[in-house]
Amino acid sequence: FPNMPDENFTQKINKKMYRAGMAAIFSQLAREGRLAVVDSLTVDSPKTKQLAARFKAMNLESVLVIAEEVDENLYLASRNLTNVLVVEPRYADPVSLVHYKKVLVTKGAVDKLKEMFA
Repeated sequence: FPNMPDENFTQKINKKMYRAGMAAIFSQLAREGRLAVVDSLTVDSPKTKQLAARFKAMNLESVLVIAEEVDENLYLASRNLTNVLVVEPRYADPVSLVHYKKVLVTKGAVDKLKEMFA
């Protein structure tokens, strides 16, 4: 018989285990050189072309940006780019961290991540 569409395959993970897993993922990203910390990532206007040019100049093709606060211009500029995701620290998840080739974290977001996972 096929699976029922309302079946839920999620598993409960303890908070301590989740935090330890996220810390392990961040440390592995740092060891691989896939984690970069930037002062801030701001966009003057909500132009996708400007953000794409900035990422191309930084030689980034698949990037997850973890910003302290996602302002409207950054969100609007990034939403039409493939392989680019901009999130706040509380929305960073293990699947996204592993999926993207490069992870950019702003300094303000680093403090929030330390507070969340330490």
